[in-house]
Amino acid sequence: MTRLDAAAAHPLYLTFALIGLVYLACLGSVLAAKLAWAGRPSYWLAVLGAFFFLIGTLWGRGYLSGGATFTFAVAGVVLAVFGVALDLIFGEPPGADAAE
Repeated sequence: MTRLDAAAAHPLYLTFALIGLVYLACLGSVLAAKLAWAGRPSYWLAVLGAFFFLIGTLWGRGYLSGGATFTFAVAGVVLAVFGVALDLIFGEPPGADAAE
């Protein structure tokens, strides 16, 4: 029995995987919101990206077409990565306030 056969025979595998993925997305968005609220504005893109990703993964299967689901999920990932990259490139280094 291959893993694909196990996933077809046991649909709870996909459900638990989706629960874990949503949990990690929510945890990342809360961390990004905390950093954005603390004065790192590029992390608002990561919060928006997590929101788009959650729209694509949670509402996508029942309400959106396959193309829209993929678009929301990928746009969410791209926005989150872009927000973190902007902070790493242009943001102040940690502890820069203490050095001044």
